[in-house]
Amino acid sequence: MTQKKCPLRDNILYIIIGILVVVILALILFMFKGKDWAIWAVGTKKLEITIIGDKRCTNCSTAEILAQLKQVPFLTGAKFIEKDFSDAWVSDYITKNSIKYLPVFVFSSNNINDGEGSMKKFLTELPDKTYSLQVGSSFDPFAKRSDKWFLLIDKEVLKSIKEDSYINGNKEASITWLEYSDLECPFCAKFHNSGTIEEVMTKYGEKINKIFNHFPLDFHQNAQVWAEILECVGEISWSDSFYALAKESYTKENSTQSFLVDEAVKLGVEKEKLNSCLESHKYAEKVKNQMMRWAQSFWINGTPWNVIINNETWEYEILSWALPTQMFNDVIDKLLQ
Repeated sequence: MTQKKCPLRDNILYIIIGILVVVILALILFMFKGKDWAIWAVGTKKLEITIIGDKRCTNCSTAEILAQLKQVPFLTGAKFIEKDFSDAWVSDYITKNSIKYLPVFVFSSNNINDGEGSMKKFLTELPDKTYSLQVGSSFDPFAKRSDKWFLLIDKEVLKSIKEDSYINGNKEASITWLEYSDLECPFCAKFHNSGTIEEVMTKYGEKINKIFNHFPLDFHQNAQVWAEILECVGEISWSDSFYALAKESYTKENSTQSFLVDEAVKLGVEKEKLNSCLESHKYAEKVKNQMMRWAQSFWINGTPWNVIINNETWEYEILSWALPTQMFNDVIDKLLQ
């Protein structure tokens, strides 16, 4: 016998299903309330982040930055693709998109829901409509290099730097350590108080000399004047007092101009001569020129910035930020080979 259909029962079933669909949609709306629906619709699973690095770079920290990105909650589900400059298409790609320094992190979209959209401020649109994030990018893959992949400095450029600076140590040393720093920079203070400089200089002795050059950052209101104090001290008492005052300036957490002047007097600098030199601002241009003249040559974008140079082969390597002693030793040993 054929069972008759019950219209009422069927209609009730459809109504229940309809109500369940509405409830589910309502729950979804509640869960994603206030979120960026565009990125939810696309899904972070479709967001691709291509990391382009260069294995020749010894201090790019590409792997560390990538690890941090993978921990960012709103990037969960994104696809990460790692590429090296030596890969087939990379050179043409970064050239076409005017990318000059590595590492670079290329996002397939800038439609990223990070709550306040603050990450978008750091993304730069590229010609191919992708978006780049350049954190700590300072490695020029197209720069002229030696057979050992070290950068090469022009002999005359190095000569000009030395003529414009105070040299600490053996002037005829095989290695020159060029440091760009800011007397008001807390990271520079940490670096100078870590013992790294003394350890490296002691280890290599007559094989190394060191040059402190100025890079006063714009947001440090005292850095320019303090750099001028150092230059005045150098003029009056030469390099020993110049470096002694630089070291002393980093030992005091909240240094002041009067503190630096008093410390200079303790080093044997005549206070009247020092104040007269400061009032004239005779070294203001030297400090600014020292900062601007080589910033592009060494891709300086922060302090402390270290350049280790072999004075015989003109090879050099950049070590940015306050790095441990062993990293300096490793680079110097390779340069001396």
